[in-house]
Amino acid sequence: MSYFFRRILWGTLLCIANAVYAQAPKPEFVLALSNSLAKVHVEDKNGQHGIGSGVVVAVNQVATNCHVIANARGIAINKLGNSYAPIGMKADWHHDLCILVFDDLPLKPFEFGESAKLQYEQHILALGYSGNSPRPVESFGTVKALIPLDGSVLVRTTTGFRMGASGGALLDYDGKLVGFTTFKSPGKQGYYYSLPVEWVKKLQAQPDIALTTPNEQPFWDVPEKERPFFMQVVQPLQTEEWSTLELIAKAWVTVEKDNPEAWLYLGMAEQGLQDLDKAKKTYNKVLALAPKHSSAYYQLGLIAMAQGERTEAMKIANKLEEIDPDFAEDYNVNLGLITASQP
Repeated sequence: MSYFFRRILWGTLLCIANAVYAQAPKPEFVLALSNSLAKVHVEDKNGQHGIGSGVVVAVNQVATNCHVIANARGIAINKLGNSYAPIGMKADWHHDLCILVFDDLPLKPFEFGESAKLQYEQHILALGYSGNSPRPVESFGTVKALIPLDGSVLVRTTTGFRMGASGGALLDYDGKLVGFTTFKSPGKQGYYYSLPVEWVKKLQAQPDIALTTPNEQPFWDVPEKERPFFMQVVQPLQTEEWSTLELIAKAWVTVEKDNPEAWLYLGMAEQGLQDLDKAKKTYNKVLALAPKHSSAYYQLGLIAMAQGERTEAMKIANKLEEIDPDFAEDYNVNLGLITASQP
């Protein structure tokens, strides 16, 4: 992989890995929020035990990812040393969102926010039982992508999570529920995605069912060519298959003309194909749709340096400083605008 193309990929991954902790909620506030989160325990047909996270979304209702409880012969949630068994469930297998229904659950629901009103670079908090921890683990970060999907937006953030956090809570800094931590794209520097809270609102109106056997695969686990565009672009980006990436991105922008993520990946394909002037125009289209899109700024900085426009790269650094100071510092170091500070 060439130095220039490593920088294209690194700039994208950096936006994922760079969590922001400024103005984080106070520990006592986070602790109070965690009281509305429960650990989900399941037993499969072979007697194997698994765990996930569950979010209290209404009185006697706990939402989790369907893949946590699929094909389980036994389900219970645990909170403060007590165990509760559901009496029913609601399921949206396609969107990987299920609700466990109880008859006497003494847990307070989260207040709902709106995923669709989130902004790029907005500070965010994730809570879940990452790594089968005994208590909810918090992860602070920012919103990096808002991907329109089935009436709302899938949310990509820098709030990392591990196995056990599936079905956990994604919250804004007011403590309102805006999503459910669900899956990570492949690779060590993967993207972290959360389902929108709007989907659970629709599911709450559906009738209860008794089965935990899926009737379809979740959208993120279907065959590659059937997955949404935002998933199809990951592999060609990682393997530098720029022509393939361009084809997928062009199809994406045709379907979703106002989606900044679609234009971002088209720009990266054009950049990889060395059509830098076209890529610049495409990245500016991204910024017209999402003015705080740090990945687009980063790629424009790469192009500026490649074209010998150091002054322009410095201007971009100033823009990033306004958006995300930590990311701006990494940008400056990786582009050679400043020397990395010593610990």
